[in-house]
Amino acid sequence: MLSRAPFVSVVIFLATGILAGDALRTTGHMPVVFVLTALIPVTIGCILLYRFGRSTGFAIGLAAWMFLLGAGMKIRGEAEKDAQIISVDALKYNTYTAEVTTIPEKRSNSIRFEVHTKQFGQGSYWINYRVKALIYLPDSLSDIPRPGDLLLVRGRLDRPAPPANPGQFDYEQYLRNRGILFTAFVDDHSYERVSAGSRNSPVYWPEAVSAWADDQFRTYVSDADAYGLVKAMLLGRRDDLGAEQVGDYVISGAVHILSVSGMHVAIIFLVISMAFGWVKRWRFGKWLYLFLMAALLGFYALVTGLPPSVQRAALMCLVLVIAEVAERRHNPMNTLAFSALIILLLEPCALYDVGFQLSYLAMAGIFLFYEPVYGILKPSNRFLKFVWQVTALAFAAQLATFPLSLFYFHQFPTYFWLVNPMVVAFTNVLLPAALVLVLMSLSGISWLAWVAGQLVTFSAQLTDWSASIPRVLPGHLLENLHLNKLEVLLLYSMLFTIWYAWYARSLRWLKATVTGVIVFATVSIAGSLIVYWNADPVVFQVPKHRVLSFKSGNRLYLLSDKAFTEDTRAFDVNVKNYAVSCEIQQIIRITAP
Repeated sequence: MLSRAPFVSVVIFLATGILAGDALRTTGHMPVVFVLTALIPVTIGCILLYRFGRSTGFAIGLAAWMFLLGAGMKIRGEAEKDAQIISVDALKYNTYTAEVTTIPEKRSNSIRFEVHTKQFGQGSYWINYRVKALIYLPDSLSDIPRPGDLLLVRGRLDRPAPPANPGQFDYEQYLRNRGILFTAFVDDHSYERVSAGSRNSPVYWPEAVSAWADDQFRTYVSDADAYGLVKAMLLGRRDDLGAEQVGDYVISGAVHILSVSGMHVAIIFLVISMAFGWVKRWRFGKWLYLFLMAALLGFYALVTGLPPSVQRAALMCLVLVIAEVAERRHNPMNTLAFSALIILLLEPCALYDVGFQLSYLAMAGIFLFYEPVYGILKPSNRFLKFVWQVTALAFAAQLATFPLSLFYFHQFPTYFWLVNPMVVAFTNVLLPAALVLVLMSLSGISWLAWVAGQLVTFSAQLTDWSASIPRVLPGHLLENLHLNKLEVLLLYSMLFTIWYAWYARSLRWLKATVTGVIVFATVSIAGSLIVYWNADPVVFQVPKHRVLSFKSGNRLYLLSDKAFTEDTRAFDVNVKNYAVSCEIQQIIRITAP
């Protein structure tokens, strides 16, 4: 299988090198020059092995080369970030200019957006220095900055705070992986808009097109919940979704559709392909088909604002189209791995993005598990066949992502198998209809845009309805589930051996799966016992609160001030992950006088 998908192996070794580079940087402080020096003899060896036809040796050498390349890129990138932090911290400034680079996103009490700094100054002294930062402004502003605006901000940039408590989400590392090294909370009297001269730059066309598309959805999608859903699915911004609406998608296991992902691009790709497939029968139809696919996928990508998830999915789809037009046989896993390779070469830290991980795992699950799952049943009725196809598709994607979902989110939706097929079916109508809506708005045919808007509204309402079904069913969500990294790796090893047993029609691999189950159970039970007997007290660092915990078995005694018992957000941010990692079954709260 790997011989037909060589890029899978290449990406695996590159990704392993990136992870190793991170470990070498944090534990051994290895300079990048050591890795680059090691690359030279490995490169020469690969060339010689290829020249003399030593295929096995060349494969090993290429694996080593990709590993070292990944490690070198990661170490170098992190060293550059450290240098930026040191440089900005050393500057003497009380004012800086910053160019807005993203569409503002509404939060609970603020508006945030990314910026690139231009200059830092104090008095008449100014120095040019570029760094990426995240700025928060009050949500009461009437005139919100837009991409391309240049702001003059009075104050200093702050470093994001590292996690202060065990198990707490590492927001500092999350921002660092996105290249954001500083944050700033700015009140409405501490900044002013200097200019908007850069707004027409091609750099900001995706943001401008996305903002225009948002206006069209707001105009033609009358229902507020439907508009919030369309905005989240097409534009990747959830600020108009209701809390209960988001909760419905969480408990149904369909929360992934609220983020622009490869699945969305795949749906658009399939619809466009079916709509214009007949063009390929013309004399030069294949090239016209390629042009139409590239143009429409590009337009859709612009509408979404070109987030990284859409970039990688669009790249994968274009590779598929080019292979089809060139009449080259292609392996879907190889194409998927090639797009991942391009993304990681351009941005190694994309490997740490949860969306990147889940998106590629979902697509890999569809490519690997859809056929064996679909083969379980073979209905002859056309409608039942369609329902089973969608169900098998959703199950294959869920099967490939559930270990990582448990690791990150500690919960499992029990009715995903019931809801996801309906959500995917309605989404297959919603997304193309939304694209037609913006195309009709662009053409100026308002009545067709109105018709598309009604279809978008209706399909969005059906999608919301299907996601809300589990809420009325018992046991719709299993919560407080915990897996460590070793358990995640063991689960994926078992999934691979199960798939390979089907692929190779080999009983030996099923025996390997049984061995994996035994090892997983042993590791899981041993880990649970260690956690159960650990009784170290923990003093939590919670702003405006005093919190202390004592653990006894699977009970957690939480001693705090009275205000903390009513502050659910403070508990979720600072304590909840620790309780989940300790497999706590009961929390006993004790309020200090």
